[in-house]
Amino acid sequence: MCRDTILLLTLATLVLMGSLLIFIKQEDDLSSCSGTAPCSVAFLSTNPLSLRCPAATEAPEGSIYWQYRDLSQPQTKPRTFIRPGHWRVHRGPMGQLGSRANLRGGSLIINTAWTSDTGLYLCKSANSILAAYLVDVQDSSLLYVSHQGLGESILPNQSLMVNLGSSRHMVRLYTRWEPWQDCDRCKVMGEQKMMGFCYADISEEIHEGEELKENGATLPCGLMELLIGQSLPHRGAELQYRMCREPCKEETPAEIGDWWRGRETAFDGMEPHNMLLETVYLNIHDKARMTCPGASVYTPVLWQRDSTFITRGGNFNGTHRLDDATGGGIYNIESVMPFDSGIYRCWVQGRRVASFHLEMPEQPVVHRRLTRRLLNGMRIMVGTIGVYFVISAVVEILHASLFQNCSTWPLMPQAMDDAAGLQQQGKMCTSKKM
Repeated sequence: MCRDTILLLTLATLVLMGSLLIFIKQEDDLSSCSGTAPCSVAFLSTNPLSLRCPAATEAPEGSIYWQYRDLSQPQTKPRTFIRPGHWRVHRGPMGQLGSRANLRGGSLIINTAWTSDTGLYLCKSANSILAAYLVDVQDSSLLYVSHQGLGESILPNQSLMVNLGSSRHMVRLYTRWEPWQDCDRCKVMGEQKMMGFCYADISEEIHEGEELKENGATLPCGLMELLIGQSLPHRGAELQYRMCREPCKEETPAEIGDWWRGRETAFDGMEPHNMLLETVYLNIHDKARMTCPGASVYTPVLWQRDSTFITRGGNFNGTHRLDDATGGGIYNIESVMPFDSGIYRCWVQGRRVASFHLEMPEQPVVHRRLTRRLLNGMRIMVGTIGVYFVISAVVEILHASLFQNCSTWPLMPQAMDDAAGLQQQGKMCTSKKM
């Protein structure tokens, strides 16, 4: 109980008063993040969030549970949202968090992280804190993507001065890069990616005429905003690609507890032979969305269309696109056409996990509608022409009848020997023809 109280009082002081106490120890190895001194770590929204609880193996079986606290509301206390045995809170914000969470060997995995998941996470057994994390979930809509092979550069650093009470401090925004991931294929030319997150460091108090000191606090950008109580320029995470060529190595299936680059993902829990086979039926101009199971910005992902491997640096047309927010984990086709039919396969960490058969109906609905419209139009045209011919025939018959009546018109007796009478009778015929 005493350890909980110390941790909560420290965090409350830090957030409420804007104190620059440097108590957060930065560690690249998440396994060393344990005890009451929380580690800070960044994740990207729409991707998995994973937090390890190393001391869980030493705790009584079934005693591990996780709590969450929203740091933007320092008056609240940490609340439990998941326990062993698939116990989850089902209502309110904790219910939303619990519905996306899973426990694996005491470690926490949230299948799809949201920016609202930013906050304090505690791994506990009974009343003891086994691990503590300050988590910043950065917005994937701000993700900046670059490719070395296309001559695209990364984001430059940014610096600004902030006033905290009566003191002035320099804040520097930069990208903290993780190691390059494995190449998406071996033996031949492929691609690999590197994930970077927005971080900020703040100097100690700067007096006029003093030089900037580098021994201030360093935090992910979202947590730094909470620390200083001020908004910082919008700067997102980064994802960089480059071409690669690596030798092939023997595949070793991932096991529970086998962490990739310090992060566990949904892919690590998949069975080696659990491959998704799916047939996708679409009509022309529909949108296609194929999701590769277990893929994220933290894992090497590779797509193949029929016999062609898809690369970020090329061989896309205007309607085909790999999703940036998931590091290519989703294949999008904006407007499907007949030539898009085929087989689409995806690999994660060198293992093929899904195959999509994209097919079009032999006579798409849009074609049947068009055919019906053409037939209706032809019927109307033929009917119009028929009516025209009938009317023309009737007119001709009437016209011929009038001529016949005129040619057989009897001469008036009183005018037979009179030239004026003949002329009058001719006028009458003419008027009949008219």
